[in-house]
Amino acid sequence: MTASHPTSALRHRNFALLWSGQTISLAGNGVFTVALPLEVLRLTGSPLALSLIVIARTIPAILLLLVGGSLVDRLPRRRVMLVCDLVSGISVGIVAVLIAVGRPHLFDLACLAVVFGTANAFFKPASSAITPDILPPSLYVSASSLSSLSQSLAQFLIGPLLGGFLVTVGGTAWAFGADAASFVVSAACLAAMSRIERKPKSSRRIVEEIGEGLRYCRSRPWLWWSMIAVGISNFACFAPIVVLEPFLVKTVLHSGPLALGVIFAANGVGGGAAALITGRRSEPKKIVKKIWIAWAAAGLCSVLLGLSTTVTLAAISAGALWFFVTYGNILWFPLMQREVPSDLLGRASSVDWMISIGLTPLGIVAGGAAISLIGVRSTLIVGGLVAFAMGLVLFVPGVTEPDREKSGSSEISVAK
Repeated sequence: MTASHPTSALRHRNFALLWSGQTISLAGNGVFTVALPLEVLRLTGSPLALSLIVIARTIPAILLLLVGGSLVDRLPRRRVMLVCDLVSGISVGIVAVLIAVGRPHLFDLACLAVVFGTANAFFKPASSAITPDILPPSLYVSASSLSSLSQSLAQFLIGPLLGGFLVTVGGTAWAFGADAASFVVSAACLAAMSRIERKPKSSRRIVEEIGEGLRYCRSRPWLWWSMIAVGISNFACFAPIVVLEPFLVKTVLHSGPLALGVIFAANGVGGGAAALITGRRSEPKKIVKKIWIAWAAAGLCSVLLGLSTTVTLAAISAGALWFFVTYGNILWFPLMQREVPSDLLGRASSVDWMISIGLTPLGIVAGGAAISLIGVRSTLIVGGLVAFAMGLVLFVPGVTEPDREKSGSSEISVAK
């Protein structure tokens, strides 16, 4: 594995525009995650109403993902992303105006959530599949690292801080307006990208194309079994973390908001460190093994988090957990982009996203229920052991096939 500059992908104009726009948009998403619950609670004061808004956003995102993946493989991916950004920006802008003039209703926020969920169902497969259209394979890891870094910093750090500031200074209308502006900037960057050549549109029915995508995923053991195993890991361990960490801090470590902030910051530091480290290297040999070793190690970190007796140990464990999760994620996307044919990548990505997004809310609910049944520590430990056990997927026949293929091609290259 040779060293490379972590920002190598940014030397390509199309990717630089894509990444810049998405970074601004992710910061807007971070602003939105602060403003939305505050506005819902201001209008209703009901946690149930907030849950319904989250459900309204999640359901279309799950139900339409396979359709989105199919369309992404038959339409220009840049155009799909551009339309999604414009629709989302206009929608959140309308809500910002309604709040500013004092006429918001819960129904307006529910409609916005549905629009966002629908747009996500098309945007996620397109954003996962567009990289091979604009970059050579040698820069897939650099691109994935940069995308992960911008998500860690923009969506989970800068965005929420900016959102809190805007709500405090000008109210939620300003925060929603900032999110709308971020979508406009992202759309402008997408529009400024040079034309990307794509093959002619397919004339087959969408149902047939969805079926083809599912059959392809099932025919590739490395892809199918990895999707299933990581879905189980997300459900049992990684998704519930968002509710388990606050309860660990409050009920086990008997600490306050500052301690929770330290642990959340450690999450971001771990993810950011993984992005910086992987961005300095090209795609490794035996990439499937490295991905699953990282994800299994993240499971062990969850066990350590459950055993932590101090905030310091908890922060170190949490940071290490998200380091390994992010490291595996960063390598997973280039693996798919290299191994999956371009005309199937949107559909394969949609199946991948559907499993991840579909099981995440269920995992959060299950994690909350498990706290009542077996306690926070045991929930973290059991979930971590499940995630660690999923590393055994490496022993399923065919799962490491991409590693053998890449090793073989490297040997041939050297022999020549």
